Amino acid sequence: MLASPAIEEMVAVKLRTMVKAPKGYVIIACDLSQAETWVVAFEANEQNMQYSLQYGDIHTETAGNAIFNENPLCSPHAFKDQGEKLYKCASCGMYVTEVQRYTGKRCNHAFSYGMSPEKGTQTINKESDKPPYLVVSLQQVKEYHRKWHSYYQIRAWWDEIQYELSTQNRILRTTYGRERQFFAAWGDELFKEGYSYKPQSSVADHFNGAVHPELGIKGGLREIYHKIVKPSKGTKRIVNQAHDSCMVLTPIGTEQETAEHMVSLLRRPMVIKGHEFTIPVDCEMGERWGEMQKVKIAA
Repeated sequence: MLASPAIEEMVAVKLRTMVKAPKGYVIIACDLSQAETWVVAFEANEQNMQYSLQYGDIHTETAGNAIFNENPLCSPHAFKDQGEKLYKCASCGMYVTEVQRYTGKRCNHAFSYGMSPEKGTQTINKESDKPPYLVVSLQQVKEYHRKWHSYYQIRAWWDEIQYELSTQNRILRTTYGRERQFFAAWGDELFKEGYSYKPQSSVADHFNGAVHPELGIKGGLREIYHKIVKPSKGTKRIVNQAHDSCMVLTPIGTEQETAEHMVSLLRRPMVIKGHEFTIPVDCEMGERWGEMQKVKIAA
């Protein structure tokens, strides 16, 4: 008899729990929260997306406002966390469940970069063996796709990307001045590469420490090294970095100070098309990577 997915999840050894800090040390992990979505929101000048990012949780807001909205007269909803992975609209009382929020999250990741409903269905169902075990039909995803694009107006930004590719020798330039020339055949696959380039590249440069020409503010991983790691003379180390996140080892007793310093260096503004905004930073700490606790760092 096969074990249920829930039982398999409970007995599976998670790789992250095997990564443990040396004796006397703590791991601090920081990452930019929903960073690429922030860049998409300002590149596309999408007002609903900007509002959700600044005043709510983008995945909950997408689920409640776009995908499962049963009361269009109450929009945008203002969802409050009720605990136990349940969210409630403060105005009309509509609830968003964990599965619905997860659906909103998958739609945000897929549709921002031009994924079709067919591909979106495959992508979501490929992860159906993991919590919250969501399975969707093509018909459902087609409806999600229609509602998502009705709520988030980003097609004009896609047209802008295509225009840049056609008039700038297939070169796109990010807010940090990084350029890339595209060589794929003209068509949807090239366009999808173009849509994702600016958000992904901008986030990586911002996190790693690129200085924006309009702001001149240093920060990011480069400054974590120069202002936290290097002065410690070997007692603090960067042990992992992946796109928009990093982990630092720090001696027990210095973790709060180190975490606050890391967050202050990562929490810096970005400018896109004349609009300045700051991507939030999430922080966790603990002795094991897979068992860390979230830390609240004041702005």
